[in-house]
Amino acid sequence: MITVLLHGAWRNFAGGAREVRLDAPTLRGVLEGLVAAHPSLRERLRDEHGKLRPHLALFVNDEDARLLGGEDATLKDGDIVHVIPALSGGNIEPSDVRAVVITRVVFS
Repeated sequence: MITVLLHGAWRNFAGGAREVRLDAPTLRGVLEGLVAAHPSLRERLRDEHGKLRPHLALFVNDEDARLLGGEDATLKDGDIVHVIPALSGGNIEPSDVRAVVITRVVFS
């Protein structure tokens, strides 16, 4: 079972849900299951071409999903997927982005 934690505005988009539990072998499967559970997330997650929206940050446990293969990232039982609003603005070095996002996940 994969646990999906919805952070910030994503909770509101999912009718107040903070957590969704799904069985899926990949991040793509988790996202499909998330939309099946909360159809209002479809337009928030993907654009009209089916691409993930840029204001979305996905983490598997504490790793940026983009570094794990994106939507093809393989998941295992007990993994936690974080869906959080992407951060923007300010003046930080690219190497600091992961620390900022992880801090947001932990404390939101």
